[in-house]
Amino acid sequence: MNKLGEMKVPEDGVHSPIVIMPVGRVRNEVTDTGKRDWIQVVSEITLDPRLEEGLDGLEEFSHIMVLFWMHHAPPDVNPLKIHPQMRADLPLVGVFATRSPMRPNPLGISVVRLLERKGNVVKVVGLDAIDGTPVLDIKPYIPSGTPASATVPPWVHKLHHTYGEGSQSCH
Repeated sequence: MNKLGEMKVPEDGVHSPIVIMPVGRVRNEVTDTGKRDWIQVVSEITLDPRLEEGLDGLEEFSHIMVLFWMHHAPPDVNPLKIHPQMRADLPLVGVFATRSPMRPNPLGISVVRLLERKGNVVKVVGLDAIDGTPVLDIKPYIPSGTPASATVPPWVHKLHHTYGEGSQSCH
């Protein structure tokens, strides 16, 4: 303990707690975490009105990246190996090789198409987050930062075949 009565933070910094506040919330018609083709889901991200000015210029981008907290992920279920989407026909892989919400920190990130921005509300399509999901950050998607030679394992193609090309539903 330090002299303020707080626990001492480990020297490595890896186990230091992080406090992060949502910048907004997702609003859409999806209320359950079941499997679906998210590519057609239209959502509105309502930001804290005090952050509205931070959205200026975002509407000039066709796509954005949304970082969110998967708040319905089971808090005590953190397997290190899983079958993607709990499908036994797919290989058992490490959780960090999937988009599963069952992970040590249930962060989600999606690249979505920006439909419009009105004030502090950003309307998007393709966001794989349910109604009420806390949004942690929004960034513009800049294709030049994406490697053209990215590869994925064969099981990912099997998921895309199931949910349709371009689907974000690879949890």
